[in-house]
Amino acid sequence: MSILFKSGTIVTMSEGRDIIWDGSLYVEGDRIVEVGKTADLVPKYEAKADRVVDATHRVLYPGFLNIHCHSTLLACRGRAEDASNWDAIWGIMASISEAMTPEDAYMASMLAHVEMLKSGVTTVVDSGSHMIRAGDAAVDSGIRAFLHQTFRDADPVKIKEQGIYEYIPAIGDQGLQRAVELVEKFQGQDRGRIQCLMGPHATDVCSPDLLQRARREADRLGVGVTIHLAQNDVEPQQCKDAWGDWPGRMMEKAGLLGPDFIGAHAIFLNDEDIAVLARNHCSVSHNAQINAKRAHIAPVSDMIEAGINVGLGTDNMFYDIIEVMKVAQIAWRLRGGDPTQPAPETVLEMASINGSRALGMQDQVGSLEAGKLADVIMINYNRPRYTPRVQENVISNLIHFGTSNDVEMTVVGGRILVEDFTYIGGDEEAIVDQAQQSGAEVWARAREDWSRRMAKRKK
Repeated sequence: MSILFKSGTIVTMSEGRDIIWDGSLYVEGDRIVEVGKTADLVPKYEAKADRVVDATHRVLYPGFLNIHCHSTLLACRGRAEDASNWDAIWGIMASISEAMTPEDAYMASMLAHVEMLKSGVTTVVDSGSHMIRAGDAAVDSGIRAFLHQTFRDADPVKIKEQGIYEYIPAIGDQGLQRAVELVEKFQGQDRGRIQCLMGPHATDVCSPDLLQRARREADRLGVGVTIHLAQNDVEPQQCKDAWGDWPGRMMEKAGLLGPDFIGAHAIFLNDEDIAVLARNHCSVSHNAQINAKRAHIAPVSDMIEAGINVGLGTDNMFYDIIEVMKVAQIAWRLRGGDPTQPAPETVLEMASINGSRALGMQDQVGSLEAGKLADVIMINYNRPRYTPRVQENVISNLIHFGTSNDVEMTVVGGRILVEDFTYIGGDEEAIVDQAQQSGAEVWARAREDWSRRMAKRKK
């Protein structure tokens, strides 16, 4: 269909960072045709548009990009937020993942995608348990997705039960094969809306040999690479002890790094790691909200100053990118002690054009410009929290005071998925009900493992 958004404010995120006051935007099919002043566009397009959306008192933004997420781990919500990274990963999340069926994963992913779309996320990098069904959820929900199956060759049972790292090639072989199968099934589905990445799990649980093989498969399949990077303080030391290098140099030697590489978290990086990522033109997903919950702040300003492209991710149990933007700004200011840095505009760049660069899609998404994919969100600024509205405070009001409850419409590739603050790509109420039922069943199964582990600790 063709859609004309008229009489709104348009935050384009174009190279000039233009903001159009009393602007309009015209979409045909899955592409933006023209962006400009209302006085110029309405006479050209209003009569021919299938749908005219009055954007008065609204602000149009490019769809946000969530470049690190585990949608299936929505099922952990309310359990894994008050734990260390180590306990959350190897205790709580491992138990939840083992307790999930493929259908549980599908329902968790569907609800996570609905939450993302309602917070303005139009593109997500997603991994988790039972990724075939999670991929099916991405197809069905309408979100733009980059899927990846994580894999490792360190024995997870020994890490979970004894804290011992033992690298077993057969475990890596099986995981890598599943990752390849996911790419072969989903890459390019729905005219490219669904794409894939190669996703070795983390630098401490993957040997250099497995990382080399991951890069070879990524290059063969024509996909990028992502990995959990320095997300806890155990990880860098394990790399140094096992392989003689800190994570950055270890990955560089394995040939994993490049412009198509995204490192997630990047909390415990040292100066050498940052320099390695910068000289290889890598990107990082700053997962500010979950990091802060676990009492960590990543060195974002150091990474950006070094030349690393930094986007934003929600990570686990939480899928509201507007809240992540807010925390990202606060955490950066707390770490740096400067109440002026980062500017709100910098945070918005991380959620939009920087995310698109990380995925090699800067010519397709991340800004509102003619010829780009019609990934558009409309936020209702006719609210007390945004008042007064003047051109100088449009972005700062969103970063400081905004909420996902104000996302009135979300469009992915010209398809309206959220309208009047409600997900209309499917039955939102039914999705919530089904996710509740399956989630409760997963918790019931996971409690057995949690109880066993607690009993073992007491002994």
